[in-house]
Amino acid sequence: MPKCSNCGTENAEGDSFCKHCGARLVAPAQDQTLAQAQTAAQPQTIVGSPMEDEIKNTVIKRLDGIKNKDESAIRSLIDDHYNKYDDWPPFGRQEATVALNNEFGAFKVLSNYSYEVRDFQANVLGDVAVATFTLHYQGTMRSNPFDVTSRVTSILKKQDSGWKVVHEHFSRFPEERPQQFMQRRRGFRF
Repeated sequence: MPKCSNCGTENAEGDSFCKHCGARLVAPAQDQTLAQAQTAAQPQTIVGSPMEDEIKNTVIKRLDGIKNKDESAIRSLIDDHYNKYDDWPPFGRQEATVALNNEFGAFKVLSNYSYEVRDFQANVLGDVAVATFTLHYQGTMRSNPFDVTSRVTSILKKQDSGWKVVHEHFSRFPEERPQQFMQRRRGFRF
């Protein structure tokens, strides 16, 4: 006899709802399946886990591809449905062909590129991961030095060959220092 998890009343086999309180009755096997489905649907922060290391390694290989101007390395890490929002013009969403052509075109005028990934975190939902981090990068573009810090969100998809990047969103921090911004903001009321 199924026991109501809400009020504890014993109910007849086959009942879908509790005869006392009306709560939905769930068989133990269904209850376990439901709990597993709910758990699988919850993003899991995997800080410091081997899976986070796999995801971070994919992101690092992607950034190393830029540093080394290695088109084939980058292409091997990009999903067929890839798109991105860049922190360099054009700022609109770029589908794979346009995004990669823009990036590979910049290789011709890029030099002295270096980067640092900070505050990396990955959340995994089944075969999809959302990686967030801060990227500080610098170099020279057409003899003009640049020094940029951006917030980055990368969406990756688990495939047989490993994680592939499906989407990237780069968003620059404002040019002013955060401390100056906070001092200025203190006068505002929200």
